[in-house]
Amino acid sequence: MSKLSIRTGPRTAPATTAVIALATVFALGSAEPADGGTTPRLVPGGATQDESAPAAVTLVTVVGCLTEEPGELPWILERATAGEPTEQAFTTEEELARSAGETLGSLRYRLLGVGEFGVESHVGHRVQAKGLKLRYDDELRLNITSFQHLAPTCE
Repeated sequence: MSKLSIRTGPRTAPATTAVIALATVFALGSAEPADGGTTPRLVPGGATQDESAPAAVTLVTVVGCLTEEPGELPWILERATAGEPTEQAFTTEEELARSAGETLGSLRYRLLGVGEFGVESHVGHRVQAKGLKLRYDDELRLNITSFQHLAPTCE
């Protein structure tokens, strides 16, 4: 009998695994929360999700100011933009140039899966983040696939 083995490369990151898992679960149409409404709901393009509509996964690019709060999920993007839908999980030079000139917004995102991006040194800085846009209760969250520094201040 042969054994099934799964190999991971040295660059496999927990956030990548989380993104793949979320995309798989929600692509299969898991629209109804199993726990009475506390399951994160994916928000297509930032719109409020109709309870009867199936969940959709939207990858977005967001610009904002990185802050840190106490707690289990401390990383926050303040004064963030609504998020431009994108099809690429990575960031191009052209996108960085566009994001650097973008006007900050008024939204707030809690960031997930940031461990491998070394965000600690960017507190108070303007940054660009790409990831899956989620809503957990009344909070916007972003499961990160790319994190880029734009400016040392958040002006």
